[in-house]
Amino acid sequence: MLKNFLSNTYTQASLALAAIGGLISDQIGKGYGVVIFIAVAIFIYAIYDEIKTKKLYTKENIAIPIVFNISNPADSKSSLEMLFEKLEDEYPNHKEHLKKYFNIIEKDLIFKYDGDIFNEERFIDFLKIAKHDIKKLEAQTPKNVHYHIAYIGPIANAVMVGTIFGTEGVTLYQYNKSTNSYNIALEINDRSYKEGVDSFRVIAQEKIGEIKESVTIAIDMASHKISLGKLQKPIIHLKSTLGDTIKTKEDFIRANQEIYSIINHLQQEKVQHIKLVYSMPVSIAFLLGMSIQTYWDIELLHFDNATGEYKTVIKHLNKIRYYF
Repeated sequence: MLKNFLSNTYTQASLALAAIGGLISDQIGKGYGVVIFIAVAIFIYAIYDEIKTKKLYTKENIAIPIVFNISNPADSKSSLEMLFEKLEDEYPNHKEHLKKYFNIIEKDLIFKYDGDIFNEERFIDFLKIAKHDIKKLEAQTPKNVHYHIAYIGPIANAVMVGTIFGTEGVTLYQYNKSTNSYNIALEINDRSYKEGVDSFRVIAQEKIGEIKESVTIAIDMASHKISLGKLQKPIIHLKSTLGDTIKTKEDFIRANQEIYSIINHLQQEKVQHIKLVYSMPVSIAFLLGMSIQTYWDIELLHFDNATGEYKTVIKHLNKIRYYF
């Protein structure tokens, strides 16, 4: 605390004014009292500024903005700055304070992957490093962390990135092209997103073929539809009953609950391997990753424009081990 106080801009200004101003006033023989008065006033304000900042960071959670950029040319630093702007009202000068109080700097908050998304081994290595570095961020803060996350990249990889976060303290952002800014898509403050459901309200199911030891789950919840003819049967086709746009937090949560319940049910029915392909909002993909973690034998597929086919991003999600 003392180190932070001494490095405070107002503290340094008051000390400099007292020292230099005092010397000058001695030389000219007047104004010493005024100099000391101003220096003391600035010093008192420095104390107030430190107390105010200390109170700011004694909240239950510390906001940590993070950008995941997966094989995308977008400017990650610009995205991070937009997240800091979103946090400015609640956390003024948050970027500077993270550096000052917790030694967290810009490069610690950007996770960039420039490789081939179909290079399974390399991408898993990226996830391991990201998980390790995120744990370091948590260790650097004295309180619980609430992550504010912008994800840029293919939707298939969003599920895998989501598996890193087994926490309810997450706010997901979506980029708005018209305003060149990020808006909150979903805020997670509890674990209701992975509760099972007995009925289905936002998703309709269609089974194509007889379900055996392996099944493909195709999730259609966006305008770009999945080519079912390119997928291996049997297929469970999940379609949104809300149209191509999901608008409310409740519907986001409910959609994830229903998808999670279907996968969980298949696991209980001893389905050995699930192939998962999806066209849906990135926020749900991320949330699904948070839900399923790396517990089940799930293969993730993504459409490859080069071949015109669905290719495997990861063969066995349950084989990811977040340690070295």
